[in-house]
Amino acid sequence: MHAMRLDYQRNNTPVPWLGLGVLAAALAALALMGSYYQTLNHRIDFWERKADRIEQVSSHRALASRPLSEQAAKVQSLEAKQANQVLRQLSLPWNDLFKAVETSGGQTIALLSMEPDQKKGMVKISGEAKDLDALLGYVKRLSTHEVFDRVLLQSHQIQQADPEKPLHFSLFAHWKGVAL
Repeated sequence: MHAMRLDYQRNNTPVPWLGLGVLAAALAALALMGSYYQTLNHRIDFWERKADRIEQVSSHRALASRPLSEQAAKVQSLEAKQANQVLRQLSLPWNDLFKAVETSGGQTIALLSMEPDQKKGMVKISGEAKDLDALLGYVKRLSTHEVFDRVLLQSHQIQQADPEKPLHFSLFAHWKGVAL
C-alpha cells in the first residue's frame, strides 16, 4: 500500500503572471516619470537663476544710470544716520551698567528709576535709601565700578509722610566711553 499524502492547505491558484507583469511595467513607468520630473526641476532651476541674474543686472544698470534726486539722497542719508544710531545703541555696554547699578544697592537701597542719556554719556538714577549712611555708601560703591567715571549726588530729601522716613535721592553717574 502506498502512503497517502494529505495536504489540506494546498493553494491551487496559479501564479498571477499577468498581475506581476503589470506591476513590473508600472514600476518601470514610475521610475521613468521620476527621472523626467528631476530633469524638469533642473531646467526650471536653471531658467529661474538666469532670470534672476538678468533682473539683477538690469536693476543695477537702472540704478547706476539714474542719479538720485536731492530728496531721495536726503532720505537715504537720514536712514543711514538712524541705522548707525541704532547700531551704536546696541553696542553699548548695557549689561555692565545694569550689573553695576544692581550689585551696588544691597538691602538698604530701593531703585525707582534709571534714565540713561546716551548723548551726554550720563545715567540718572532715582531711588530711596534707608538713611543717609546707606545713600553715601551706595554712591561710593557705584563710583568704584569701572563702568562710571564719577558719580554725583544731585539731590536727596527725607520723606516725612512715610512712617519709616526713607531718604528719596537722585544722582548722576557719568558712563565711561559712551558720550557721542
